[in-house]
Amino acid sequence: MAISSLVIDAMPDSLDEVSAALDAIDGVEVQGSDVTTGRIVVTIEAPSIFESKDIADSFIGIPNVINVNLVYVNVEDELEKEHAASE
Repeated sequence: MAISSLVIDAMPDSLDEVSAALDAIDGVEVQGSDVTTGRIVVTIEAPSIFESKDIADSFIGIPNVINVNLVYVNVEDELEKEHAASE
């Protein structure tokens, strides 16, 4: 499983609509937002890093999203599986 945290820059006057669109995506949870900056913090839980990337890439297609910034990603169990397979 991959767990990622991202900050989304959106038009401040569209924060509620963008937050709702993000929250409607499977595996995405809106953690908070700031109307003065237009920033939204989200987490993604996905089965793999590749699926997490695909989900994050879809954010830019949401109307009034300006930018998508990856802050953190954890793929510990994937690394453990890879390491175990190589032994």
